[in-house]
This record gives sequence, C-alpha cells and structure tokens, in this order.
Amino acid sequence: MDALQLRNFKDFLVLYNQISETCFKKCANTFLTREITSDEDLCISNCAQKYIHANHKIMEIFMEVQPIMVRRRMEEINTTQAALEAQNQQVEQNPQ
Repeated sequence: MDALQLRNFKDFLVLYNQISETCFKKCANTFLTREITSDEDLCISNCAQKYIHANHKIMEIFMEVQPIMVRRRMEEINTTQAALEAQNQQVEQNPQ
C-alpha cells in the first residue's frame, strides 16, 4: 500500500469513527435491551446519511475551489520568482 492509499484509508477511518461516535451519542438513548430499537435504527440511518451527504458536498466544493487556489498560488510563486530575478539582475548590473 503506497503512502497516498494509506493516508486515504486513514482519513476514511477517522471520518467513519467520527460519524459513528456522533450518531451513537445522539441516537442511543437507552441500554435496557441488547437490540437496537426501530427509533434508534431510524435515527442512526438519518444521522449517518446527513453526515455522508455533508461530506460529499464539502468534497464537491473543495474539488471546485482547489484548482483556483492552486492557480493563484502558482501565480504568486511566479510573481515572486520574477521579482527575485529582477532584483538579482539589478544587483549584477550595479555591484557595489
């Protein structure tokens, strides 16, 4: 398993654990029986779907915004590099 796959798997497990813990705390109301009640089952289903939908929406927006952020960062780097090159040329032309 390469580093990217390992990181993605770790991120998935962290998200899964967060959803599980949040939905458990919200939906598990009584511990009088071993079985999950129909109300708890419905609550857990709705809770998990809500978090999954929210995560998908966040990822969708991130995928739209990320190329813009990368392009801006590249423009900043190119501008900085051009300024440094101009400064170096000026220093070479006017040694003190």
